Amino acid sequence: MVLQLFLTAVFLVIILFSGVSAWVKQLAINISGNFYLQVGIYLTILAGIYYLLFVGMDFYSEFVLEHRFGLSRQTASGWLKRSIKKGLLSLLLFLVAVEGLYFFLKHFPNYWWLLAATGWILLSVVLSKIAPVLIIPLFYKCKPLVNESLKERLLQLSKSCGVDIEQVFQIELSKETSKANAAVAGLGANRRILLGDTLLKNFSEDEIEAIFAHELGHIRMHHTWKILGFATVASFVSFFLTHLILEKGVVILGLEGISDIAGFPFLAVTLMIIGLIFMPIQNGYMRYLEKQADIFVTKYGKNGQSFISAITKLSEQNLSNPAP
Repeated sequence: MVLQLFLTAVFLVIILFSGVSAWVKQLAINISGNFYLQVGIYLTILAGIYYLLFVGMDFYSEFVLEHRFGLSRQTASGWLKRSIKKGLLSLLLFLVAVEGLYFFLKHFPNYWWLLAATGWILLSVVLSKIAPVLIIPLFYKCKPLVNESLKERLLQLSKSCGVDIEQVFQIELSKETSKANAAVAGLGANRRILLGDTLLKNFSEDEIEAIFAHELGHIRMHHTWKILGFATVASFVSFFLTHLILEKGVVILGLEGISDIAGFPFLAVTLMIIGLIFMPIQNGYMRYLEKQADIFVTKYGKNGQSFISAITKLSEQNLSNPAP
């Protein structure tokens, strides 16, 4: 991850100072006279170049290494199909977000950062709401938990914890990976607790209940909304700092203005650097919330030893670092 972030920054800097960015901008202008089509063309070309340059690294980290340690069950063709599907979905979301960003840059140059931060949070909320029903099913099959006795046990636990859960879902991970996982996905009525079929197969019901209690803790303590609240503050600060830096950068780089699409690499690198500054704080806060959910298990779980056993088995099965 660190290497890819560094290489991404290097890629953007080279694109900016080699003249490639200005060339791609001119190509987009030659194709269309509409500003927003120009932005879309520019971004699509840049994203295509980036994908082709980095797909080899993704293949090594996601396929070669995972197979080397017995974690992946994907075929090479299966990985490629998933990579293309993920790339196209990412491109769509990327275009929506950046087109909106350049709309604000063009029409509200003094307050674009305020609108961009607000738009980013709203987009995050929308994606959180639709992820369980539209995005996750594009990559994994999900269905209501088949084991009725376990289902009843988990629903009873959620009721005793004061969490309103009407359905528990299992997600099909085993066709692609041997890793076990569980997660809370979505907001409001679309919120789901997802249990991987690899978890259901290899863990006892007591261990599954303990992991489920951990996910209930995230819901009961409103962690999703707290994360969004943290992201809101971080977004406003990040975009405001970017605004200050962008105003100086436009002059230094000789750009036509802050909405000059040729300056996108500079904008992207600036946001990346500011994001890296916030990352330790964000990671620390996320670990704090995870610890809260762990403590929740000790309060509502029937057997604390089952949680210890489950976490140990998760670490061993997923080959993760138990003490990072």
